[in-house]
Amino acid sequence: MKKIELDELKKIQLEILDYVANFCEHNNINYWLDCGTLIGTIRHKGYIPWDDDIDVGMLRPDYDKFMNMFNNNTTYYSAHCLENDKKWYLPYGKVLDNRTILFEPDEKAGIKSAVNIDIFVYDNAPEDDVLLNRMYKKRDIYSKFNMLQQSKHFTDDKKLKYNIVRIPVWVIFQLFPKSFFAKKVINNSKKFENTETGYVGNFTSDSRIKCSKEIFNSFIDGEFEGKKFKVPIGYDKWLTSFYGDYMKIPPKEKQISHHKFIAYYK
Repeated sequence: MKKIELDELKKIQLEILDYVANFCEHNNINYWLDCGTLIGTIRHKGYIPWDDDIDVGMLRPDYDKFMNMFNNNTTYYSAHCLENDKKWYLPYGKVLDNRTILFEPDEKAGIKSAVNIDIFVYDNAPEDDVLLNRMYKKRDIYSKFNMLQQSKHFTDDKKLKYNIVRIPVWVIFQLFPKSFFAKKVINNSKKFENTETGYVGNFTSDSRIKCSKEIFNSFIDGEFEGKKFKVPIGYDKWLTSFYGDYMKIPPKEKQISHHKFIAYYK
């Protein structure tokens, strides 16, 4: 197999994004460039120089519609989430290019998938901050359990004492279905699904936000790597909820990727 270098990987990710955006446009599905990809759009008009992934956001109704429809219309691209794939292991979705193979973090210990982009889903958040914080605490616990259950290696010598506790817990977690804790995250995230609220939260990933839904009243075009994609009209309020002063360049020591993976062409 031929290894995919970083520049090639970004090209594949951009092609996935282009296909996803066109699919959404033709099916009246709202989406937006999200997280680091949105920062890159506003601050750099493309990838953050040290970033290596693409993030897309959707509100729950659009996310469900997208995940229900997408796989009926593609060949080598496929969308995966627990709602449409019982073997999936994350509480949010991804769109994969099945002409590729990706191991995260590596072949020996990594989870096998394909070059992909993230599809994050946002749910109704309660007005009451006490209830909100309770939901985030549950999310954090279930997410840690899920990542531990999916782990395949315990080789960091610096964490030997930690692993003495971690390995027996991992063994116990293997008795649960692979999607057990991811489903717990999703159920917690959808707690206010049938309650009308004015806010949304990020209950399936790792950030803690509460932001007004009004920022998604309309969308504008943002430039990312020479192409136009949708960003929310209230992107400044959205990014500030995530990152604070998102236009400030982080210090050199923090300009690093947080992802470890290796990818190949099939």
